[in-house]
Amino acid sequence: MSGKNDVKDPFFEEFKRVLDSTSLVTARMIESITINSQLASSYTPEMQELFHSWLELISREIFKDIPVSTEQTLDLQDLSNSIGITKSTLLSLILYLYRKGEIEVSSVIIRKGNQENLEICHDLK
Repeated sequence: MSGKNDVKDPFFEEFKRVLDSTSLVTARMIESITINSQLASSYTPEMQELFHSWLELISREIFKDIPVSTEQTLDLQDLSNSIGITKSTLLSLILYLYRKGEIEVSSVIIRKGNQENLEICHDLK
């Protein structure tokens, strides 16, 4: 005699998959919050000074090949590779320099991406 439990309900299976996925996302969020809290509590005056020194050092790398008062087109991939940072970090630094008034951004060339968020983990399966 075959019971109801022998047949897998597609709705139930999908619900279970979503629930498992939600659990993983929640665990990652909690981990991220914990790491951010740990970093925030470690942001002492000495750490602030070290971070600002790093920002200035990396910022100089951006300017190293650009003559004063000359426009320059930057290849983000080449520059980020030569400095040893990601393109996302480089873009953040460019925005930092722009906000400080150290650079002017007069044009941006973009193209369609591959629909992958580079700032998150993609192994949630």
